[in-house]
Amino acid sequence: MAQQAKVQKAGQHKFEELALNFLISAIALVLAIVTGGIIIALFGNNPFQAYGALVKGAFGTPMAFTQSLTKSVPLLLTGLAVALAYKCTVFNIGAEGQLLVGAITAGIVGHALHLPAILNIPIVLAASMLAGMVWAFFPAVLKQKADVNVVISTIMFNYVGQYLVQYLILGPFKEEGAASATKAIAETARLPKLLPSPFVLNLGIVIALAAAVLVYILLNRTSLGYEMCAVGLNKNAAYTNGINVERNMFLALLMSGALAGLAGGIEVTGTMGKVINGFSANYGFSGIPVALMARNNPFAIIITAFLMGSMRSGSLMMQSSVGVSKNMVDIIQGLVIVFLCAENVIRYYIKKRRGGK
Repeated sequence: MAQQAKVQKAGQHKFEELALNFLISAIALVLAIVTGGIIIALFGNNPFQAYGALVKGAFGTPMAFTQSLTKSVPLLLTGLAVALAYKCTVFNIGAEGQLLVGAITAGIVGHALHLPAILNIPIVLAASMLAGMVWAFFPAVLKQKADVNVVISTIMFNYVGQYLVQYLILGPFKEEGAASATKAIAETARLPKLLPSPFVLNLGIVIALAAAVLVYILLNRTSLGYEMCAVGLNKNAAYTNGINVERNMFLALLMSGALAGLAGGIEVTGTMGKVINGFSANYGFSGIPVALMARNNPFAIIITAFLMGSMRSGSLMMQSSVGVSKNMVDIIQGLVIVFLCAENVIRYYIKKRRGGK
């Protein structure tokens, strides 16, 4: 009976902690939206009209809704990339560069191969994942061999990747006559659409949802995932219990890079059909607030990615109808991170209100 009571108490405590984490994320989002509204008002616009236009642009029509779903796909995958690495105490800031390298690889391979779709699509997406892994490999090696800070190295590789991809788009792989895009990929490399035109929703969202399920299974149902989470909870304790800390951190960063590379591959094969210079709306960096708001929970990332994707989708109508720059969405995302960093302050006042310590 005593053991059963302990188990029930532990389960209740875990549920309360999950609920508290959800509440903190919700408070951070609300504070970010309110602060964003104040900024909009200070620049002479009506925040209610601005947010109304944003919601209408994201959900006002079936086409707008499917556009929001499509916009959430790269955010879902980069959020998973950030969360998977962070579970093993690796803060991967390089998802943007890994996404770009994955995209250009998908564009090159997709143009070169003309296999049946059942072969071409998996090969192109696998190539994009491999490219993302390669781009994460260098910071992983620098960390393992020279103890270079992963945050610094992944940030630097973002810039290297950005300018390398820009050179390839405008140079050797530029489409003749195009201003800033590569040659189109083969039709058999394009992801099939889930809805007829003019809807843009494609198979990419199914792949992204499957990736979330696989990441959850990896972290919660496999020995490798257990080791990664153990390293994330306490590296010293994990090392004492025989877990290879360096190997797990290395693998976590590689798998994170693969997910970010897949995001780039899906953008090319599912949405654009080619690689357009500057196509990424900071999807890699936006994966950070997506993962933070979800507390690195793969299933919760689905919700936060859709939320952020909807904001991006609706920002165009907010800009065109109200005159508020679509970059306000980036400001709100930054504010979400700021308020999430104040988690201990929010947690303190919540517990104080409940009479806790």
